[in-house]
Amino acid sequence: MPSPKTTQKRKRLSLDLTPQVKLRIEKLRDSTNAESITEVIRRSLATYELLCDAQANGKSIVVRDSDGSNEQTVLLLS
Repeated sequence: MPSPKTTQKRKRLSLDLTPQVKLRIEKLRDSTNAESITEVIRRSLATYELLCDAQANGKSIVVRDSDGSNEQTVLLLS
């Protein structure tokens, strides 16, 4: 999913990642067909923000198998 073009100024960041973390990001890029590592990080940030907002508003975050079994509640550190 390509990111929308914006006229906002961009800021370049330099990240100091372990090789294992870089590999995890690259695997996510490949498995999600993201166009870049930057897109993976943007999507991850949006997901994390959604989860944190839900938890801050008293909502539970639950992961289930497609058949509804094996329910697991996700707890985020605040």
